[in-house]
Amino acid sequence: MRITHVTDCYLPLLGGIETQVARLAEQQAGAGHHVTVICTTPERPGAHGVTTGRIEDVTVHRLAARVPGGYPVHPRAPHHVARLLRGARPDVVHLHMGVLTPSTQASLRTVVRAGLPAVLTVHSVWGGAEKAFAALDRVVRWSRWPVLWSAVSELTAAPLRRIVGERGDVAVLHNGLDLDAWRVPRTERGDRMEGAAVHVVAATRFAPRKRVLPLLEVVRAAAARVPDGALHVTLGGDGPQLAQARRFVAEHGLADVVALPGRLTTTELKRLYARADVFAAPAVEEAFGIAALEGQAAGLAVVTRSQSGVAERLTDGVDALLADDDAGLTEALVRLATEDGLLDRIVARNRDVQPTASWSTVLIDVERAYARAATLTTR
Repeated sequence: MRITHVTDCYLPLLGGIETQVARLAEQQAGAGHHVTVICTTPERPGAHGVTTGRIEDVTVHRLAARVPGGYPVHPRAPHHVARLLRGARPDVVHLHMGVLTPSTQASLRTVVRAGLPAVLTVHSVWGGAEKAFAALDRVVRWSRWPVLWSAVSELTAAPLRRIVGERGDVAVLHNGLDLDAWRVPRTERGDRMEGAAVHVVAATRFAPRKRVLPLLEVVRAAAARVPDGALHVTLGGDGPQLAQARRFVAEHGLADVVALPGRLTTTELKRLYARADVFAAPAVEEAFGIAALEGQAAGLAVVTRSQSGVAERLTDGVDALLADDDAGLTEALVRLATEDGLLDRIVARNRDVQPTASWSTVLIDVERAYARAATLTTR
């Protein structure tokens, strides 16, 4: 099958959409498909022009423009996408959309006009942007186009369903995960550098949407309710709020409880998870939560808010503790640190039963979506 992905964001950027699209393209190429990516992300900062290269077995066309701020957008993206599609002659075009992905959104009409089977996947929580997309639909009626609409979770699918309504189905195409890569040997408490404490970890961007500062408030409240040395927290990551987080730890006397090592490599994360017990995912507007699933695949219990996309794939008391609010997150950490058998039971379950986000399953679901998209262009 000839597959073309269209996305504003791609490697070398390392956000959620760009890494997931890259992984999907690599997996599809590994399965024997001919895969092309059209993106508006330059190969390096300041690069511009239309270039073609390869990353492993994937052909990557980059439409890089000189844009103030260096944002990965191109004002003539639809024109270039049309030309590249004529050359690639794909069997299906898979477009990847966030809240602000203007080049991909503008290129959707180009794909539809070319009569190509199209799948559009929403990767982000729309929030207030839903009203803007609904208003645009009233003008151009994009929801009536022959496109298979999809999203990475029920949370992200909900606003799309409200706009599309009965005119079209919205599929849920989950992100994929290399489960075997995250199966790490466990170092038991007492044999760790952190001592016998229940070790809570996270890998995240220190930005408001990820809610790291509220998580630190949760940790402070939980640490006050458990015996000294019963709880240790390591939050890996970087971002605009890292300095503020470090000030919070210093000002509240949490230096013996919380470690903020900055950004960690994949290898460093696996070493961290090997000596950890709990993965904390405090964000509410989390579309899918691949980092939490990586933690679960490593055998960690997950603590998260019940409203997030992360929670859709978890069961309270079985593989995770789900909380309706931050007070509930505090209670969850206290329970895991003090309630006999609870943490060990969840950890044992997660080490024995892997998440259902394997690439083999995801690729089957995506190919089914492609087949459904092909039927829409023949109606």
